Amino acid sequence: MQTGNSVIIHSSPIIQQGFKNILLARNIGITDVMVAVPEDMLLNSWKDMLILVETQFMDEIKEHAKVIKKNGNCIVGVETAGFFNRLDSCFDDIFYVYDNLDTINQKLMEYISGVSDVKSDNQLSHREIEVLTLVAQGFSNKQIADQLFISIHTVITHRKNITFKLGIKSIPGLTLYAALNNLVDFQR
Repeated sequence: MQTGNSVIIHSSPIIQQGFKNILLARNIGITDVMVAVPEDMLLNSWKDMLILVETQFMDEIKEHAKVIKKNGNCIVGVETAGFFNRLDSCFDDIFYVYDNLDTINQKLMEYISGVSDVKSDNQLSHREIEVLTLVAQGFSNKQIADQLFISIHTVITHRKNITFKLGIKSIPGLTLYAALNNLVDFQR
């Protein structure tokens, strides 16, 4: 299951496709992919989005930053030249073209809803880890129940416990948590 919670604004089709692959592999939905910053009307409709935007559009983003930020969006610049000065910019963070996948994963984890509230003092049980792994792989509650030979009610209880223990409420957040903790491998 995907949630539409990201937007990619970049003039390069190669960079667009690269970020699409990274986001989709982590079950992070993509609401829009565009080559330029849109008009205010569309910007007003974006709420709680991760907006990946080419750093060359900094002036346009600065012009609309209040509209973008008031809706709970996070703006992450994408720098391909490698020398962007982050000081006094409107970006919450910057992805550089030479960042490795681990760095990108860590930065994405910071901006996925609810992931920053992860609680490390609560350990998941072996069964909860099994359920989390299957959730991250996109299995439904019924499929998980069938695979683990438990009831759907038990799966739902495990999922509630996982959400409580980790403080992560979204499926993309749980998927990213599972990937970063080597519970699933999306690099096939």
